[in-house]
Amino acid sequence: MKGQSKPEILLVNDDGFESPFLVHLATTLSAHANVHVVAPASEQSGVSHSFLGFHGHELHSVPGDYPFEFHTLTGTPSDCTKFALTYLYRDVSIDCVFSGPNKGENSGVSSIYSGTVAGAREAALWGFPSLALSLCYDATETMEKELLRFAVEVVDKKLYKNIPAHTFWNVNFPDEHKSKFAGFRAAGQGVSMFTDHFDLKDGKYFLSGAKVPERFAVNTDDLLLSQGYATITPMTIDQTLHSGLVPVQQVVEKFFIR
Repeated sequence: MKGQSKPEILLVNDDGFESPFLVHLATTLSAHANVHVVAPASEQSGVSHSFLGFHGHELHSVPGDYPFEFHTLTGTPSDCTKFALTYLYRDVSIDCVFSGPNKGENSGVSSIYSGTVAGAREAALWGFPSLALSLCYDATETMEKELLRFAVEVVDKKLYKNIPAHTFWNVNFPDEHKSKFAGFRAAGQGVSMFTDHFDLKDGKYFLSGAKVPERFAVNTDDLLLSQGYATITPMTIDQTLHSGLVPVQQVVEKFFIR
């Protein structure tokens, strides 16, 4: 990058500021960009796109000799993104937002529940290129290195410029204990649901369940991830089922127009 200014990168997550994956990514990217970290003050997995801004936030600097700006916010991942882009770094031209790396996959329907994905989605709402990064729960050091290498490539080669406005990439890395790493594949979002059930213990109901690989559809992120691929799923903010507009209008005209 000789003779050029470094990109400005915002990094958020949902596992909280104490996540070693967060620090590893921020430290690695700091050799290639100006990195700004705003992470939740506590673990926020599964909060999806909830936000707590109306309740008030507390912002704190994280003490330590870090090669990046490091803050915690009492809020969710989407809070961290919103606060950073619209207030804390409003005078910084942020080039790209990374959310993660998460400890646990966020493919398929997991992306709907994911705070990690919401951190990237919030950036997309504001028109910033963004990526959600997730490792499988028992990720090896090798897979983390692949994730770091991927993130560096995105920054160095400015691949984030390939992400259209109001879209983002949901990127998941496979479990090497189950399948040898097979490389990267673009993939659609799977819609296979969990086998959710609740167990009663000490007067409380606890959720448990898992995805069933036999139900995974062809070329979906769930299936390809199970086959050892790192998957890149482009997602969009517009959730309109455009093919459904005409049928809905027909219902409106038949039953609701007076």
